[in-house]
Amino acid sequence: QALLDCATGPAATTDTLRGAIAKLERIFESDDLPASEDTDRNEFHASKTLNGRVAVKGDFDAVTGEMLLTALSALTKPTNPVDDPAGMRSPGNRRAEAFTEILRHYLDSGDAPVEGGEKPHLSLHVNATDLARTDTEHEGDNGNPGLFGDKDIAHMPWMGPLSIATARRLACDCHLTPIVMDDGVPLNLGRSSRTVPKKQRRALVARDHGCAFPGCGAPPAHCEGHHVKHWADGGPTDLDNLVLLCRYHHRLLHHSHWQVAIGTDQHPWFTPPGSLDPHRKPIPAHNRAGPRAA
Repeated sequence: QALLDCATGPAATTDTLRGAIAKLERIFESDDLPASEDTDRNEFHASKTLNGRVAVKGDFDAVTGEMLLTALSALTKPTNPVDDPAGMRSPGNRRAEAFTEILRHYLDSGDAPVEGGEKPHLSLHVNATDLARTDTEHEGDNGNPGLFGDKDIAHMPWMGPLSIATARRLACDCHLTPIVMDDGVPLNLGRSSRTVPKKQRRALVARDHGCAFPGCGAPPAHCEGHHVKHWADGGPTDLDNLVLLCRYHHRLLHHSHWQVAIGTDQHPWFTPPGSLDPHRKPIPAHNRAGPRAA
């Protein structure tokens, strides 16, 4: 672009073009990196906001930016016409989902440095009795959460309070470490266990092949096990009570009027909310759509 600028317009001469070439040669032959490649200028800020969210701002060199955009592009999918027929999910929203998936994969990989003697991962503290409460048990008189909702049910070390609905979603497929408490003092630490063990997950992948939500089909590596009847409510961790879902659709099942059940064919069937289908006709799982569903 610098050469084109020197070679256009009434003031363009051979000497000005040669001068621009010489300047560019000095820049590229020196030890000074172009601003786009200077990693010393990289910055990344993540700060908690007053409404319990995190604001992120960054400035990266070209190579880091290329890695970031490549990773986001690979995980950013178009809007699913089944759960978002109006196409309300913006590209920014999909990129945010992709960034969350990158973080989840990194923490799941076990490649992160040890911190405090443990591999870092998302930690959530919640009372077992609170986790087993039904939605109606923590709603107000009008059926809606109170002024402060149920924010103080669960707690995360960095971000603080979390609602019981999100805590139940996270507890669907996680490592559990039971701790017996007495007035805030730990008395006994039980053995950690996983709610969806590896053998059960392999069977789940063999049945659903990926995210079972209609129109999705995200690969198994991007999916979590969802309990149709939550294990805290007595739901068993077996194939007839599990569905493989990507993080986005897992959250959708916990925070919307979508419903899922295992049909007589031993496969998941999804019932849309009345706002999408007034008749609420069940829809087969993604890998069952088409002739096989009929």
